[in-house]
Amino acid sequence: MIVIMKAFSRTLLGAIFSGILIMAALSASAQQRPVFSQYMFNPLAINPAFAGSQDNLSVAALYRSQWVNLEGAPETTTFAASTSVPDKNIGLGMIISRDQIGVHSEVSTYFSYSYVLRMRKGLLSMGLQGGFSNIRSDFNSLTLKHTDDVHLTGIVSNLTPNFGMGVFYLGKKFYTGFSVPYIRNTRFFDEDVLFSDARSRRYYFLSVGRLFDLNNRIQIKPEILIRAQEGAPLGADVNGKLIIDRKVALGASYRSGDALISTFEFELNDNFRLGYAYEYTMSGLNQFTRGTHEIMVNYRTNPIGGKKNKFCATYF
Repeated sequence: MIVIMKAFSRTLLGAIFSGILIMAALSASAQQRPVFSQYMFNPLAINPAFAGSQDNLSVAALYRSQWVNLEGAPETTTFAASTSVPDKNIGLGMIISRDQIGVHSEVSTYFSYSYVLRMRKGLLSMGLQGGFSNIRSDFNSLTLKHTDDVHLTGIVSNLTPNFGMGVFYLGKKFYTGFSVPYIRNTRFFDEDVLFSDARSRRYYFLSVGRLFDLNNRIQIKPEILIRAQEGAPLGADVNGKLIIDRKVALGASYRSGDALISTFEFELNDNFRLGYAYEYTMSGLNQFTRGTHEIMVNYRTNPIGGKKNKFCATYF
């Protein structure tokens, strides 16, 4: 197993550089999968290698209401849990999510497995994930001008499996990761059910973050997330946070061509953390919406029989 995972690690490290070249070559025209303003506290949603990288049990619930006041706008609910296995270099994770946009809803369930290599200055985690998504469209809820269109009646659903992989490096005050969480390019609907060429296409994430101490009470944490999807424009989130007394964090972000974001995080105690993000839409949609709201609750604790690790920083 160790030999296989080490070979896998070399493959993934090589994929980082290949992935960067691929991302630079991608062009524009398709809708990207949903992204989160608070992805740094729900990283399992973008990288399966996060599971087990912090030697703790982490449970996160997130609700996102996008483009408030716009009828049929996206709403996303996500539940994620990950844990390390005590005395084993193994991590396990699970993520369940529901996306609703107009008459379409997608419920996804994915499971993650990671193998962790422990180094002198950090941890290198390599992860795999697999699962399925069920896309359901209720065309009966539409108000149609022409009611004789047989393609826009009834309820259509499609179950599609997928899998992905990623690599994640965590130091005491630094992290970076690269992932391809959904590798298969899948059709939303079978041709014999609904004539549509809508597809979910492969995409890539590259993330980097660093913590700097200004003094004993104040720290700053710049982060960047680069994302790319085949047939869609290259995108990036550039984030900066001011952390006060390791309890309160105030942040601002810029999502390329999309939104300006403000975030607030508060650590209630060693276990619970709350987060809120508001996005101001920069596109022409800002004439019709009051922005996007995102609420997050995160719980962390040591697993049963586990030991606290010096790289288990709650900053990441």
